[in-house]
Amino acid sequence: MTVTDLAVDVVGKGDTVLLVHGSGYRDWTWSDQLPLAERYRLVLPFRRGYGDSPDADPDFEGDAEDVAALLDRPAHLVGFSYGGIGSLLAVARRPELVRSVTAIEPPAFGVALDDPVVRELADKLQAVFEDEEQTPEQFGAAFAAAMGFEPRSPTPELISVLQSFMRERSPHEAEIPSFDGVPALVVSGGWHPAFDRVCEAVAERTGGELVRFEGTGHGAQHAPGFNERLVEFWESCGR
Repeated sequence: MTVTDLAVDVVGKGDTVLLVHGSGYRDWTWSDQLPLAERYRLVLPFRRGYGDSPDADPDFEGDAEDVAALLDRPAHLVGFSYGGIGSLLAVARRPELVRSVTAIEPPAFGVALDDPVVRELADKLQAVFEDEEQTPEQFGAAFAAAMGFEPRSPTPELISVLQSFMRERSPHEAEIPSFDGVPALVVSGGWHPAFDRVCEAVAERTGGELVRFEGTGHGAQHAPGFNERLVEFWESCGR
């Protein structure tokens, strides 16, 4: 394992898969992928600012540097939501060590801000992040309302996550690169037209394949058949 100051867990043996969580619980994010450790070596970092990793304002560029630093051997990258942006950006930093990259509903709104539905959601979320007077509980409720989620009960664990989440750099500032030779898979949960459009644009920009798990919400990695589709993609890469 590359030397890093991030908190990282490694489980399983086989080809390496680096799983990058988003703006939430790492362990919930990848709970349905843990069985893949029977065939793969899973590397699960806490993003900077989360869990036991060093405290910092989370930033997709910083995530990209951290993900690139964790590549001590060829690996498949899989990133969810905000972690999907960092994973996509990491490809440009060490493409020779990226066997493939999978981005699950990356909120890279900047690739499609000309679409009114994307612009509307991006503006709603930007307003939530710009309110510096709110508590983590208020931030969580406002974010859920903007996204159309049911608000969660403010447990101590959730409050800790929200304290990091509300400090994140706005994801619509991310500039997603074009790829040359690195297979990409972009996954949509088929639940929100803005995320559908963003996923389409990211797939176009990266030359990747777009897959929809219709009606699975912002968390398609928990959908039945997701792991099988992911393994099929990895096996098709030939890298």
